[in-house]
Amino acid sequence: GPVLILAGAGSGKTRTVTYRIAHMLENLKIPGNKILAVSFTNKAAAEMKERVSHLVSSRVRRGITLSTFHSLGIKILREDIHHLGYNNLFTIYDQADQMSIVREGLKNFKSNKAYDKGIVLSKIGFLKNNGISCDEYPRSRFFHPDDAYDVVTEHVYHYYQDKLQFYNALDFDDILFLVVRLFRNFPEVAKKYSERFQYI
Repeated sequence: GPVLILAGAGSGKTRTVTYRIAHMLENLKIPGNKILAVSFTNKAAAEMKERVSHLVSSRVRRGITLSTFHSLGIKILREDIHHLGYNNLFTIYDQADQMSIVREGLKNFKSNKAYDKGIVLSKIGFLKNNGISCDEYPRSRFFHPDDAYDVVTEHVYHYYQDKLQFYNALDFDDILFLVVRLFRNFPEVAKKYSERFQYI
């Protein structure tokens, strides 16, 4: 059943999780493809993979998913992003690509005032991390019509998302943002993954 471990660094959390996975695979005969283990960092995910590989044979652990949240998000989107109007062969833009689109969006805004593209990009990232799309932003608690940066961000956010979709590209924040959208808007897709990964 469910378990919650609250413990400090170096106290054996990863060991507990990996031994639990090994027990599920070896003793309970749970198929590897039913098990999902996620972590925040590549280092932690690699550590989990390495430890599980020392505990059980490759045959027993076949199909198990041990990854970061973002790499799991990419896998899910590669399989199902077409529901959101993107092609599955999307690219992921780095910060330079993102800045370039924001710069274009600011030019397109046609204002006498100069705006810091870094601030605008970071506001867009903040909104995505709070699950707010460009259409929802003006109605959200984060939008203040008397704040010049909020007004310019609203314009640039729309421009930015249109450009990303045109180029069939995502930014890093889209990875989790779009998975949440996908699961909310397409319950059958969420159901598919909840049936696939029965042990998380």
